[in-house]
Amino acid sequence: MITVVHIITKLEMGGAQENTLYTCEHLDRKKYRVVLVHGSGGYLDQVAYGMANTEVISLDNLVREIAPKKDAACLRQLTLLLRKYKRRGPVILHTHSSKAGILGRIAGQLARIKPVIHSIHGFSFHEGQKFILNRTYVAAEIATGRMTDGFIGVSRANLDEASAKGIIRPHHRIALIRSGFDIDDFFEQSRDSKEEIRQEFSIPDDHELIVTIANLKPQKDPLTMVRAIAELRNRRPKVVILYAGDGPLRSEVEKEISRLGLEENFKLIGWRQDVPKLMGAADIVALSSIFEGLPRVAVQAVVARKPFVGTHVDGTPEIINSGKNGFLVPSRNALLLSEALQKGLETRPVDPEDQSRIRAWDADEMVRSQERFYEELSHNHD
Repeated sequence: MITVVHIITKLEMGGAQENTLYTCEHLDRKKYRVVLVHGSGGYLDQVAYGMANTEVISLDNLVREIAPKKDAACLRQLTLLLRKYKRRGPVILHTHSSKAGILGRIAGQLARIKPVIHSIHGFSFHEGQKFILNRTYVAAEIATGRMTDGFIGVSRANLDEASAKGIIRPHHRIALIRSGFDIDDFFEQSRDSKEEIRQEFSIPDDHELIVTIANLKPQKDPLTMVRAIAELRNRRPKVVILYAGDGPLRSEVEKEISRLGLEENFKLIGWRQDVPKLMGAADIVALSSIFEGLPRVAVQAVVARKPFVGTHVDGTPEIINSGKNGFLVPSRNALLLSEALQKGLETRPVDPEDQSRIRAWDADEMVRSQERFYEELSHNHD
């Protein structure tokens, strides 16, 4: 039996984390023994430990920030773990996220693991970063790309960017596998939730409701969303946004909400387990990201048959067709985002053709596609 070792930095709320957990839980146990290694302290840690037939290992030294002592200790721990599994039989190493992807693939090289697969859920480098930091991240991805046999991308845009920067090279095997979830269940849960959610948050029937599902981190640029809502409120005073998520920028976001007098219009509601219901109650779904792989929230909005308003970054245009099922604008521009939000509220665009396209995001198809990729790469390294 083959051991598949998944390594991810931290199990926070997010598409990459939820994808990894679903994959670990649903891989064919007749073919694979499954191990999940993750950094400690994530919101979804208890979900991981509740999975059947999965060995879950938490490493305190696997952290997102650059921390030389912890990184060195983590690399040693990962290398020893991989060598242990290799002594038992064949191993597939599958890494996710930036830090886990870099340390995990170096450990895989040291432990002589083949094949090594890395899923691209977005990159740690992006436009607007300090030059030296950006080049360091790109160089690290190029270096660990040489230790990688196959890449999985959740968007064509990410695969194309990785190829353009020399991270993916001609000899690499690649697969486009969407960020899956239970589409039918999501749609059913999103139905008829408008009254329930509006009552919970005391939102009058004549108010317009925007929903955002995102952490409060620089990547999601929540401050631009706050400023966009301030602009929008000047034209549509009965607008309310429910922002579901949390993170290190919370206090800064709260200060900006207070400074702009948005306490009645901008509600920070923390992490929520009822995302389908929130979307079902929304008039539109919005996101202000600076960079993404392909945001699951955009796909979920399409499944819930809600217009999506967001930023034209990375893989987002692969699901959102501006004018047909939402509107996309450049990132970091509160005025343009507010205008797109207004247009979304006025026109409510939903594309009926989306219902056939979204099957590519089915969770079980995601797992089967990964299994086929595992088999392809394993055969190449027999």
